[in-house]
Amino acid sequence: MKIQKEQIKVYCIITLGMNIASIVLGLLHYIIGLNIVFGIMFSVILGIVWVLNIGLLILNDFKIVKSNPIGKKLNLLGYGFIGFQIIAIFTLAGGIFLLNADWTTPLVQYLLIGIGFFGYFIYGSIFSYINIKKVEIREVWKFE
Repeated sequence: MKIQKEQIKVYCIITLGMNIASIVLGLLHYIIGLNIVFGIMFSVILGIVWVLNIGLLILNDFKIVKSNPIGKKLNLLGYGFIGFQIIAIFTLAGGIFLLNADWTTPLVQYLLIGIGFFGYFIYGSIFSYINIKKVEIREVWKFE
């Protein structure tokens, strides 16, 4: 089965929506706290978003014409997303580690956790949005 332009666009729209939902649910979790139903729903959505973002990276890697200047930029943006994912893990771990430290301020602790957590979904939203806008350019994608 060949992947068509409309299918990529729908996939990117779903990925964008799920990334935005993760940001909103993360803010709600921060504001109102966690109960068991909300926590399970939030965990499932986070797992789905992670798989969707990785799927979008793989889709871009196989379907983008890397010799095209716009395709090359999209490809680099995808690799930047992988790099940011690694950085986000370290900032999350560093923020959680510093939660137990008496010598640092809560601002630094929660700033690191916020950058790691929300940054991943913000980058995923931007990446999805740019793919939605660039999917119409025929020279960038391999559809045939």
